[in-house]
Amino acid sequence: MNVRPIIQPIRAIPSDGPAHVIAGIFATELQIPTADIDDSFFDLGGDSLTAETLVLAVQNRFGIKLQTSVLLAAPTPREFGRLVASLTPTHPARQLIVPVSGSSGHEPIAMIHGISGSALFANRFGKRLKEKYAVMAVRGMGLEPGETPYSNLDEISANYFEGLTSVTGRHPHIIGGICLGGLLAIEVGRLTYEVTGERPALLLIDPPPLGSAWLKPIPDDRMTASRRRQITRKVVYWRLLRDGLNAAGLGQTRIGRHTRQKAFKSALVRAAAGFSPSSYPCDILVLASSEWSAATVEQYRGWASEKTRIKTVVVPGTHDKFREANMQAIDDEIIAFLAARDVAVMREPASP
Repeated sequence: MNVRPIIQPIRAIPSDGPAHVIAGIFATELQIPTADIDDSFFDLGGDSLTAETLVLAVQNRFGIKLQTSVLLAAPTPREFGRLVASLTPTHPARQLIVPVSGSSGHEPIAMIHGISGSALFANRFGKRLKEKYAVMAVRGMGLEPGETPYSNLDEISANYFEGLTSVTGRHPHIIGGICLGGLLAIEVGRLTYEVTGERPALLLIDPPPLGSAWLKPIPDDRMTASRRRQITRKVVYWRLLRDGLNAAGLGQTRIGRHTRQKAFKSALVRAAAGFSPSSYPCDILVLASSEWSAATVEQYRGWASEKTRIKTVVVPGTHDKFREANMQAIDDEIIAFLAARDVAVMREPASP
């Protein structure tokens, strides 16, 4: 049976490269509120001293070598971005970012995978959301032949952050996550906040309880030494089985693919089990199933800091089924939340 592909291959990096990131560097080094990607360094008041500090900041951010005179050839962030893109190696995590077919909006939304690591969950987002935003799914590292899963949350979030920045040319500002992906979205958003000082928007679709050793609501979900050993044994077992099947030339068989998925899942559980992130300024939408909401809604409200805006919505259904049954309602909540956020941001007083 022929099945029409739902997900498109990765598109090329925007021709302007990381222009928006560089515009942020322009603003920081020139000590101005904002810089447009077509603003000239010299028209913004740049001189030889700020040219040196700006070029040094770009070098440190992208790990490349440049001369200060580069600003003569590329005085705007758009031109500078094209130059940087031509000198910057493709980030390995770029392959994990999958644009979703039908997305025609300009503002990117990154949606991070759940426990399975698959990007196919993003097929359920509807036409309205994709018309308004450029939806990108983030799949897990370790699902394809030859890939090794990331070992901890710092490594996962850093690679997803860099991969998204590489594909879009800007740091991710709207990050969502399905189930366990909600925890990953929180950590990717943290990196955006640390780099830009701007509050990211987090869209958490039925996330697990914070600090849960089982990553789901159960009466006693504390992380114990016994639970940690159990998790580690599964990681070792599935990794050895995966490597053995690969060595025997069976990695692409049905059992080989199944084993690779199990190895990925066990590694992700080890990285995330028992994790409870610290709070930071952000805007959060928590969409909880009625099955999990009693254990998660108030917990996430308590997690939010004074500088965090949070909205919680309980959607009828079980954790495994409610997304499929309520995707239109979930899309509507996401669109309404982001629209209200835009209005709130416009009303905020400008920074001195």
